[in-house]
Amino acid sequence: MYPLPHAPFLRLLPEGACFQSDSATLIVADVHLGKSAAFRAKGLPVPEGDSARDLGRLLELAGKHQAHHLVIAGDLFHSSAGMTPELEAAIGDFIVRLGIPVTLVAGNHDLKIPNLPVALRSVPYLDLGHDFRVVHDPEHARGGGLHIAGHWHPVVKIPDGKRTSLRLPCFLLRQNTLVLPAFGSFTGGAVLDASPDDRVFVALREQVVELPPALVR
Repeated sequence: MYPLPHAPFLRLLPEGACFQSDSATLIVADVHLGKSAAFRAKGLPVPEGDSARDLGRLLELAGKHQAHHLVIAGDLFHSSAGMTPELEAAIGDFIVRLGIPVTLVAGNHDLKIPNLPVALRSVPYLDLGHDFRVVHDPEHARGGGLHIAGHWHPVVKIPDGKRTSLRLPCFLLRQNTLVLPAFGSFTGGAVLDASPDDRVFVALREQVVELPPALVR
């Protein structure tokens, strides 16, 4: 776990999540459950299994850190077309097995789904201790304190030769907003257009490290 210097109770996890240690709150963003089912509904032969795999990863991560609260910083779901009976049943089983409160900070994809599972608490934003606020879109970060967001699916592109590069999901700290990488395994990402004061963190060999500015400029 990597502690942010100005937020010592917040740890960045190599699995692409963050953890508020004193309240045992696990925070992830952009899981996009049901995305492969939505593509299959349009006739594309996309393999199944990403939603089950991602729910399993969440269960494992919450158990590993003995989380007391799971917060999704938006886009837990992908679309109405992906909300199959199988996914609804899997979500119900996941919440029972998880055994802790789950709060969804509704993202733009979640807002398009007419009936979210009743076991989910859905809110427009969530205030945590130490002046932390969880939002979905970084553009909605307002005022002081640290904001935790998703939505951008940030990826950093690191050159490793004249014509080759390495693409890695990353955490982006921009001013007072920490943007989490997408947690879902079928989400894609957007390469950063880094600003001079940005700080970028990636997982390398199961450890989170801060990249030197020269690698992301």
